[in-house]
Amino acid sequence: MIDTKQLPPPTEKSALPSWLSKTLPWLILILFIAGVEYWLGWKSILQPWAALSWQQLLVAVALLLVSYGLRTWRLYDYFIELRAHPLASLRLTLLHNLFNNLLPARSGELSFPMLMKRYFDINYAKSVSALLWFRFLDLHCILAFAIYPLLVVTPLRRLAIPIMLLWMLIPPLVYLLSNRVELYFAGKDGRLSELAQKMLFGLPNTVVGFLKSWGLTWLNWMVKLFTLAWVLDQFIDGVTWNVLITAVVAGELTSVLPIHAPAGIGTYEAGIIAALLPFLTPAAATSAAINVHLFVLGSAIIGGMVAWLLPKPKTN
Repeated sequence: MIDTKQLPPPTEKSALPSWLSKTLPWLILILFIAGVEYWLGWKSILQPWAALSWQQLLVAVALLLVSYGLRTWRLYDYFIELRAHPLASLRLTLLHNLFNNLLPARSGELSFPMLMKRYFDINYAKSVSALLWFRFLDLHCILAFAIYPLLVVTPLRRLAIPIMLLWMLIPPLVYLLSNRVELYFAGKDGRLSELAQKMLFGLPNTVVGFLKSWGLTWLNWMVKLFTLAWVLDQFIDGVTWNVLITAVVAGELTSVLPIHAPAGIGTYEAGIIAALLPFLTPAAATSAAINVHLFVLGSAIIGGMVAWLLPKPKTN
């Protein structure tokens, strides 16, 4: 088994040459902005915002901030070192979310172990392992929101509930069988083995801790996805909630791609557009996707501004 006490901060590896991996995201960003202006025009895309009341926007932003609060609660409950620093924990979560939304190719994830070390003196091994466990729960949850809507519109719709029940068994089985899984990967080389061992190292120590982290993950994503689906619904007509949820899930899932522009520009929209194209024209789907992404980025920036106002933990 790897020595988790000596793990360095995570690093991003890319199969692309260094110069290309650095310039490609910015090239995508420039091409996207220019392409949207040429095809639809930014003035036309932003026009629907005028029809929304400030009360609607305020409620939507507040709900997204609630989801950040639930994410903070999950982190706060997991690390005993954070128990005396609730506001600093929220500060860390909001900054981590801001960096994740603005930096390309998930490089914002690097801010989590760095901030945990800086604010709470928690070593990289512990914070990286916890982050991997949280991301496993996040991915499992968001895929559940993708699988069920897809199943109910196929001939497998009668099996949708049994399949979802089986899907829901994965996290508790991983937790209950963690020792056997750990033994399976022990001594094996490769990225998958290393990631599995890091994630298993980050599992909660108690069943109650596991249930809390799992439950808070679901609460977080339910609030976030339903809020984003409601926002998307403000920019389009004639689409069911099933489609709305699928579209925002598709957008969120693009964040795992190894290459995308700063702030996820282009790829986030592509995920939403792909889900909407069977029901809308390309222009309508593109306009709605861009506006939802602008809302996500705006909320992340507002959260970041709040974070700078919150106190840092007092260090010795």
